[in-house]
Amino acid sequence: MIGYEILLGSFELSKKAEVKSIIEETENISEVNSLSDAFQFYVKTSSRKLNNTAQQEIGRMVRWLGPDRTVETITPSEIGVYSDEFAKRSSTDTSPQKVAHIKKFLTFLRSSELTNSNLASHLRMKKSNVGKITKRLEDSKVQQINLTEAGYKDYEKQLKDFKSERPQLAEEVRRAAADGDIRENAPLDAAREKIEMVNSKIFEIESILKIANIIDSTSGGDRIVIGSKVSVKNHSNNNNYDYQLVEANEANPLLGKISSVSPVGSAILGRRMGDEVTVSTPGGEQIYTIDSIN
Repeated sequence: MIGYEILLGSFELSKKAEVKSIIEETENISEVNSLSDAFQFYVKTSSRKLNNTAQQEIGRMVRWLGPDRTVETITPSEIGVYSDEFAKRSSTDTSPQKVAHIKKFLTFLRSSELTNSNLASHLRMKKSNVGKITKRLEDSKVQQINLTEAGYKDYEKQLKDFKSERPQLAEEVRRAAADGDIRENAPLDAAREKIEMVNSKIFEIESILKIANIIDSTSGGDRIVIGSKVSVKNHSNNNNYDYQLVEANEANPLLGKISSVSPVGSAILGRRMGDEVTVSTPGGEQIYTIDSIN
């Protein structure tokens, strides 16, 4: 009987301590005003110690939204925009884990009644722009990418430039890591983001070069093929335009390189000098004459 009373007393003390802890946390949460306060409170009261990746990802979002803002002013549309920004800089390999960390924090904000909005539902897992070509290559092992000779050399130059950046970026990460609390270390986050992007681009370019086929623009005879340089005249404004027809992965309109699947590119592919082609554009149909093929 005495043993039972001791156990009962211990249980009551334990429950009192638990209730006291809940009351203290409730009182502390009432003192949370800014998004930064909420982040610090979340780290402090989390049932499991947050790892560095979780703290870095949540901290990055807090800085992006504005650490001094009150939580209730954060809108779902802002979280949607952050999803786009997140996709631009994250690799497909690490995105799911990082999104999960952020979603837990956003869920905490609502469960703690710091906001009435279900912000977590607006953080969507979007396809990353980083490594998009690499993913396509992996999904189709026998795929061949056609490149002009200039395009191939341009990829080689990019690869060399990215590789030359690695030592400097590694040094930036080392210096930033030695400077202050990693949770509030914006330079470290920036350095890690950049080195992740560079490594992803290096892998992507190496994958492209391994299966690249350098095309011969003279193989089409008198017809326009991939790699052909052409001059066309627009009948609407009488302007002449010089283009080189390339595959989509090499297209760069600013340099006059148009994709074979673009409106103009698909219209002139396979045509001869002197042919007239009709191109559908948002402003209506345009008629072009092919003046020369090189």
